[in-house]
Amino acid sequence: MNESPIRKFCESSHRKLIVVIVSTLAGLVVLIPLADDYFDKKESRRTLAEELDRARQTAKMLPDYEKRLTSLNQELGEYEVRSVSQKSISQYRSKLVELIRDSDCKVRRIEVSNPTSRPWFANDDPLKKPVAKGSESKKTPFTLFRTSVALTLDGTMDNINGFLEKLHKEKTFAYPRRLELHGAGHQGGSVAIELELWLFALDRNKTT
Repeated sequence: MNESPIRKFCESSHRKLIVVIVSTLAGLVVLIPLADDYFDKKESRRTLAEELDRARQTAKMLPDYEKRLTSLNQELGEYEVRSVSQKSISQYRSKLVELIRDSDCKVRRIEVSNPTSRPWFANDDPLKKPVAKGSESKKTPFTLFRTSVALTLDGTMDNINGFLEKLHKEKTFAYPRRLELHGAGHQGGSVAIELELWLFALDRNKTT
């Protein structure tokens, strides 16, 4: 009579080893998916911990960012005040007339030209010609506008000097392109000047 496999297994001297192997294999079948899930969660936890740490670091640096932003906004505001765009050219013209009269000089002529424009490049100079072709990579998203103002006024030399000093204190983005001084008729001590100013402004290009 043949012995059954169960009887042979029970009487085998290796039954303990077989039990251990079978139990281990059965455990692996269950534990492998659990291990994968465990490592996935551990990796997610690590990622979240890193993101939390970065958020905490950002939070610590937030006051510095806010101070820097405030400083940049102040600097930008100062530049915007000093620039003369088409929106503010009339106001600047009125300011010139006011400065001339406050200096006890007389306005003879004020002419404002139509603005010219060109692209603004990195490390550019408003008084120089645009950079050579082939430098498109250096182009910025801004356009440089230049307006020419020609004026003629007369007065005593002291009054003319007073006007030029007031004009200098304005600290506007204005460049004295031309200045001519000559006598003003037969009036004693009176002189006349012809002055051409270049006014500059930067405008961000409109996106389509």
